Amino acid sequence: MAAISNMVAGALYDRTRSRFGKRAPWIGVGAIAFMLSMIWASFSTGIANLLIAWMVGQAALNFIVAPMVAWIDFAPEDGKGAASSAYGGLGMALGNNGFNVVGALFLSQYRLGFVIFGIIAFAGTLIAVLIVHEPSNLEEKLEQPAKKEKVSWSALSTVFPKWSIGRDY
Repeated sequence: MAAISNMVAGALYDRTRSRFGKRAPWIGVGAIAFMLSMIWASFSTGIANLLIAWMVGQAALNFIVAPMVAWIDFAPEDGKGAASSAYGGLGMALGNNGFNVVGALFLSQYRLGFVIFGIIAFAGTLIAVLIVHEPSNLEEKLEQPAKKEKVSWSALSTVFPKWSIGRDY
């Protein structure tokens, strides 16, 4: 779900023209969808319902997280390394480790935890969009799709080594 939604999100960003930039509108849609999916998950009474809510949440999360990597390009040239480190190091460390501790506080009230997590993700995403303030791209022209090349089996077979060459795989 995450891999497919990442590609869909990228295709939508590339085709979006707005005064808020190409990513910010979809990040906002993703934030709303993620919050709603977490609220939906909090009311789920069965595994199937919870799984569907979680899949929707993962798709929505990809609409938020994937384009934030591209925001590093908005940093000044001499600050791109710091921005990349802050995103990859500090952000991932706090997100992956710090929020596990916060999540553990809701073990006895997991439904409330889902709701609060959805609201925090929504608010945090909106704050990030306002801080970054992606520039308008209304004047940007759509790229014309490249000519499609014919795909043949022999061309596809060159992607992977032959069994006799790559037998360690």
